[in-house]
Amino acid sequence: MRVTRPLAVVTGLLFALGVPSIAAATDPGDPTIDVSDIPAANADQVLVVYRDDTTASQRRALAQDLGLSVVSSTPDLKTQVVKGRGVSAATVRRLLADDPRVEAVAPNYQRQLVADPTDEQYFPIQWALDNTGQVVDGVPGVAGVDMDGKEALGFATGSPDVVVAVIDDGFDATHPDLANAVYTNPGEIPGNGIDDDNNGFKDDVHGWDFCHNDNDPSEVGSDWHGTHVAGTIAASLNGTGVVGVAPGVKILPLKAFEHGPNCVGMAPGSDGLIIAAINYAKRMGVPIINASWGGSDKSAALDSAVAGSGALFVAAAGNNGWNLDSPGVNFYPAETNAANVLSVAAVDQKGNRPSFSNYGALAVDIGAPGVNILSTVPGGWGFSDGTSMAAPNVSGVAALGLSMAPGLTTAALKDRVLARGTLLPGLNGKTLTGRIADAMRVADVVGPTASPIDRHGFNVGSTVGSSLSTTMVWPPATDDHSGVASYIVRRRVGTGSWTILASTLPTTSFKVSLPIGATSQFGVAARDGAGNVGAQAASPPITGVLLQDGTSLAHYTGTWSAVTSTTASNGKLHSSTRTGASVTFSTTARAIAVVGRLGPTEGSAKVYVDGLFVRTVDFHRSTSRSKVVVFNTSWSANGSHSVKVVVVGTAGHPRVDIDAFAFLR
Repeated sequence: MRVTRPLAVVTGLLFALGVPSIAAATDPGDPTIDVSDIPAANADQVLVVYRDDTTASQRRALAQDLGLSVVSSTPDLKTQVVKGRGVSAATVRRLLADDPRVEAVAPNYQRQLVADPTDEQYFPIQWALDNTGQVVDGVPGVAGVDMDGKEALGFATGSPDVVVAVIDDGFDATHPDLANAVYTNPGEIPGNGIDDDNNGFKDDVHGWDFCHNDNDPSEVGSDWHGTHVAGTIAASLNGTGVVGVAPGVKILPLKAFEHGPNCVGMAPGSDGLIIAAINYAKRMGVPIINASWGGSDKSAALDSAVAGSGALFVAAAGNNGWNLDSPGVNFYPAETNAANVLSVAAVDQKGNRPSFSNYGALAVDIGAPGVNILSTVPGGWGFSDGTSMAAPNVSGVAALGLSMAPGLTTAALKDRVLARGTLLPGLNGKTLTGRIADAMRVADVVGPTASPIDRHGFNVGSTVGSSLSTTMVWPPATDDHSGVASYIVRRRVGTGSWTILASTLPTTSFKVSLPIGATSQFGVAARDGAGNVGAQAASPPITGVLLQDGTSLAHYTGTWSAVTSTTASNGKLHSSTRTGASVTFSTTARAIAVVGRLGPTEGSAKVYVDGLFVRTVDFHRSTSRSKVVVFNTSWSANGSHSVKVVVVGTAGHPRVDIDAFAFLR
């Protein structure tokens, strides 16, 4: 019978490695905040912020009119917490929101402090979460080669509703960094000797030991590897020791390995024990299983259990230094042909694949830190190397992702972890994605906030035909975590459906052709570095209009001639060579353009907008061009505006030809 063994290749207690500031754990420190004890809102309280110009007497009158009692106020009375008398908080919020004296109104939500991971005792040497180039166990790193764990922990610590099954050699449930992480079976009454939840296991309150067929997977002296793995995933954020990638999630310890021949009925790490553990995790509905173990022999039974688990099965790629894409070179379950398997190679502090890590551009999915990984071990904290350490880093990342987006399917969760990793040159050609797992990007679920287009203008130098060449501009979007990566621009004509004009635009402007006379509306949404797309911000509809040189909205002064031209937009032009001759075009618009002719006989004209001089426009070119936008001006909204063109009378080529006027409204 095949024996499958854990994959740690280097181990050591920190206090045995000459690091004087580190010692065995004896004090659990402060407990982490239990968010389940904090109400989402003080249900009957309403927070109201008054406008700056609202007087104290107006605030008192409003409270009296609506029958509100004031719970508390700031000294300036601008912000108050109130309650309704005999009406619901929702009704109070609705009434206040409709009052012009109120700036904002909301439930009086209660927040909690978010612990700082840098407060953890040994966080400075947890390079997997924050690689500053620091020296860890005598080895310097390369800054930035990490999983953005510090950034992720700034806004996501993981939900206690997310459970990761660790199938391993046990779990030290008394460790101060893990005592709060152990899963508790809500369907089981401890110590009554009854299978309360009818799952076939009596008193399985905190997992199961399949080696000894009992409910204690925390056998002292035989749980080094599993305790290290568990701490990498979920060591508590409590100011003691280290912190896991997802310190708020729970660990379900399932013991199937042992360092000795003491398992009952089967050899430690045999497929029979492992499959029993997988099936137990499935029965308990666990969404993520960590498998920091494997072997070369393919087993249809193991493959079936893995595929049928329904969980994201995070599997270590192995520590043989093999290319798993090579014929006859195999490692299971990392190479199990199942859609739910996510296989993990190791990465060192410099961003390279360590020589011991198996790899494969097809067989291995992603990389994660697996060298000099500091985590919990029985009696303290210790370093270890191996793909055994890389896999739980990815399990922690997946747990964060599922915590932030609890509706993700297993397939979607796997895709999210793979797609949101960060490209790493050292993994190029070594894994399917060439990426290192990224906790911050996987946990980031909020897309950027985009602003609507605030400026439309005509493109100077463009030629007018059946459409108008325009450029629209909008303010940069804002994002909470991973930054704005690109923009999506959509358009609809009239009341039609939205169509995408650009899906990965890197700039805050876009050139578009507007059919003359058609009404269009444009929307902008932004995508962040993690791939989240925020809500679309739609601008007001706009219509492009082209009026000919003789339009009644144009007022000519001085000497102008009507000239026939086959190349003009309507077959004719207004032409002048007289200094001071002018034309003023006035209308309601958000952009106005002057359309003219360029050529060797053309001169210059001064342009005024709303009575103010803007610039001198040169119509002179070596070759002739007609129907050209020679000037554009724009505003953020529709308004009454005028553009005046005054002939300069350039010596030798004084002519100015006006073809048409275009505007957007």
